Amino acid sequence: MVTSLYLGILGLLYFWISIETIMARGKNKVSLGAGENNEIIHLVSAHGNFSSYVPFFLLALYLLEQQTVSAYAIHALAAVFVCGRVLHFLTMRNKEKTFKYRKAGMMLTLWPLIIVSVWNIYCSV
Repeated sequence: MVTSLYLGILGLLYFWISIETIMARGKNKVSLGAGENNEIIHLVSAHGNFSSYVPFFLLALYLLEQQTVSAYAIHALAAVFVCGRVLHFLTMRNKEKTFKYRKAGMMLTLWPLIIVSVWNIYCSV
């Protein structure tokens, strides 16, 4: 199952984002919320953003995989999505906050999501 591979990869990425957030909270002694610290605000935002998009994408990807869609297509969509999530997180934790790369990360997240959604509709009709 292709989706299982990407669930594992995204699970490890989520762990990494969680550890970064926990470490920033410990370093800045902020247990709840973000306080006045922009680093924590950005990490909490990246953490929440990740946890919003990933489960929906994985579910849609799994359902698409069950429609006997090509494994190559599933890999391509999932790989682009993973790249988007990594790029988005790296720009959120970067102190210079390069908006251009953050936007690219979101596009690499949203396009696969749109494609799997439309493809699921197509397969269901």
